[in-house]
Amino acid sequence: MGMDPVSGIGPIKPINPIDVSKTEKTGQSSDAFSKLLDQLSAKETEQDTYRQAIAQGNMDILPEALVSATEFQVGLLLVTQIRNQLVSAFQEFMRLPL
Repeated sequence: MGMDPVSGIGPIKPINPIDVSKTEKTGQSSDAFSKLLDQLSAKETEQDTYRQAIAQGNMDILPEALVSATEFQVGLLLVTQIRNQLVSAFQEFMRLPL
């Protein structure tokens, strides 16, 4: 009863570049940011629901509440970092000489 040799990793397939002409145009980047804010707002509403249920004594949903809280925290950090980058880009743009 011998062991089979481990086969090596095959060649890595290149990633196909995204053809911008075929992608759906959203109009502006602000649309994407507002969608992200809407998703974060929905997650916050979900957090409120979990908090109320736990306050009423329903401890069965505690694991789901903790996962949801972590997702909300990561989403909030993401939105904060995006906002900081947008403000930084705007400030850099305003420093450009005319």
